[in-house]
Amino acid sequence: MTTRREFLQTSLALTTSLAVGAIHAPALLRASEDQPASGKLTIGMITDVHQDIMHDATERITAFVDDMNTKRADLVLNLGDFCVPKPANQPFLDAWNKFAGPRFHVLGNHDMDGGYKREQTVEFYKMPARYYSFDHSGIHFVVLDANDPDGKTKGYQRYIAADQLKWLADDLAQTKLPTLIAVHQPFDAFDKVCTNAADIRAVLKQANDAAGFRKVMAVFSGHIHADYLLETDGIAYIQLNSASYVWVNKPHKSYSDEIHAEHKYLSHVCPYEKPLWATVTINFDQGLIELTGRESKWVGATPWDLGLSEATYGYSREHCRPAITERKLKLPS
Repeated sequence: MTTRREFLQTSLALTTSLAVGAIHAPALLRASEDQPASGKLTIGMITDVHQDIMHDATERITAFVDDMNTKRADLVLNLGDFCVPKPANQPFLDAWNKFAGPRFHVLGNHDMDGGYKREQTVEFYKMPARYYSFDHSGIHFVVLDANDPDGKTKGYQRYIAADQLKWLADDLAQTKLPTLIAVHQPFDAFDKVCTNAADIRAVLKQANDAAGFRKVMAVFSGHIHADYLLETDGIAYIQLNSASYVWVNKPHKSYSDEIHAEHKYLSHVCPYEKPLWATVTINFDQGLIELTGRESKWVGATPWDLGLSEATYGYSREHCRPAITERKLKLPS
């Protein structure tokens, strides 16, 4: 991939364009010279495909990978609840690995179902670690693991322990680059998922305050199969919808008897006909984070057909729908 450093050697005009555009985006002004020559970084994001529930998960991930290859995305991110690390899921993982560029994973709570350890899933996915960071095209990326035990919560964990929080604070202090964070369980101001969400947000706020600009630009998460955006302390918290369904725990049939017979938890979900994912573009010249989503429709009954209340946040028609909303986030001057 041609980098901006290489491109600048032959294009003074682009240098002028960058200077004008970057005035409106102090965070992106601090991006390294390794930005793409196009002035844009394209990231494919998908979450909650749930290979171990959905009968057509391989087709869904294949559609995503094909689209990202066609768009020549710079990298792709899986935000969790992908698959457990068993040999039967290798074809699903192989479909993901057909993306031609760099591929990154976030650990979801269901990626250890069936008694698997986090370390086993890390090895299966070929992740560098449970949580890690990397630089790509002038942007710093941080991947967190919110599956730490908090010593109190039973069942699925949703916590980031003190050692990981310290690592996060140190990592953010050491980078000068504008930063995006990826995590499975959200820790936005909804405050209903990560049990120490306020503590995690405080680390990000402190990093931005110390930097004197919005170093942490946005946090992307999955987990709750909803579509929304919240902003706290100047940071955008973007909740990406599931690629596949919303969980309702109201047994019903959306597909044939044969399909349901082979996938016992499928009757507990309201599936989306077509898979959802997001194309996130960092527009360095215009100081924008642009998110292009997708829209589908329900297969069979909707959550409200099954008697779920719209008054419940997770099942309001505004946030619970087979779509990912298109968004344009202007970074502050």
